[in-house]
Amino acid sequence: MPAAASFMTGKTEMLRVVFAATLLIGAAQMPLRAQVDERESVDAPERAGDKEDRVVCKRFQKIGSLVATYKTCKTVREWRRERENIRSGGGSGGACGGTAEGANCTIG
Repeated sequence: MPAAASFMTGKTEMLRVVFAATLLIGAAQMPLRAQVDERESVDAPERAGDKEDRVVCKRFQKIGSLVATYKTCKTVREWRRERENIRSGGGSGGACGGTAEGANCTIG
């Protein structure tokens, strides 16, 4: 058998071993992934039954700063109620506007 033929046979055999090892490693990890998926489904947060109960987070820019922001999370129902209050003038409209932080507004 020429040297080139034995080299190719050795290379083919090595590829078979690498392929078999890859399959074994993949098969060994499959049960672990199934267990992780099971835990995630058990620990998953409850889904809101109503679209109005879904939590929406919005990011606002702090007044007086070009960079600083804050995040406020409310349900869709709360965002809608706040928007309606501002439009009807029942909220903290006027010079202060409807601040999502709920901070006291004082005009000097």
